[in-house]
Amino acid sequence: MCKPEEMFISIRPLLEVRLFIYDLLRCTFIQEPNLEFLTNIKASIATTEFPFTQENQSILEGINQIKKYISHNDILSETVCDRLHWDYTRLFIGPYELPAPLWESAYCNEERLLFQKETLEVRRAYLKYFFLPVEFGAEADDHLGLELDFMVRLNDLALTEIDNKDIKLLKQILTDQKLFLEEHLLRWVPSLCNDIINNAQTEFYQGMANLTRGFLTLDQKALHELLGIVLQFDSQVVGGEI
Repeated sequence: MCKPEEMFISIRPLLEVRLFIYDLLRCTFIQEPNLEFLTNIKASIATTEFPFTQENQSILEGINQIKKYISHNDILSETVCDRLHWDYTRLFIGPYELPAPLWESAYCNEERLLFQKETLEVRRAYLKYFFLPVEFGAEADDHLGLELDFMVRLNDLALTEIDNKDIKLLKQILTDQKLFLEEHLLRWVPSLCNDIINNAQTEFYQGMANLTRGFLTLDQKALHELLGIVLQFDSQVVGGEI
């Protein structure tokens, strides 16, 4: 019979890998690219074996696109940094009509307006965990960068509960992560990623879109697997089998 310590040890690596990728995606979309971000990208993608490339074709395609862009462009140079900055601005900020708006409301209501019911639903999910975005009131809560930031925070909490060996709270956090992924991110981000792929002027952002789309799809399976392990162990505890 699996002991508590063995169960917690077995799921920690997957949680840590998920945290790494969610943080990478958060940094990609939450603000314009800067030198610190691009330095981290070069270190984490160009020179390492990226996780899950064998498990998901979209992740593999995205990583290959990013690596190709980095190999042909010095992303730490001012010229390339400015090029990426303009691509981000044109896609996500303006001043012209946005080909790929970064808000859930823009994809989930017919008027494509911000601060709609989707924003309030996301805010309720945040408040359950006392998560208040830094730009609260100025930036709509359903901005992709903030939704990814929320997933980062929940993953941090899950790792904390592993350290605390609190299976009840761990189960609740993983359940809420899965719900947020299915009820929010997976409802609109695949369409956003298609728009990025079709409108980006750099292979860098096309690759990031493929990586994002592939990872969110794969993460649904990962959360199902994690919850299955935790629920099975919890039932053993309740039944007095441990």
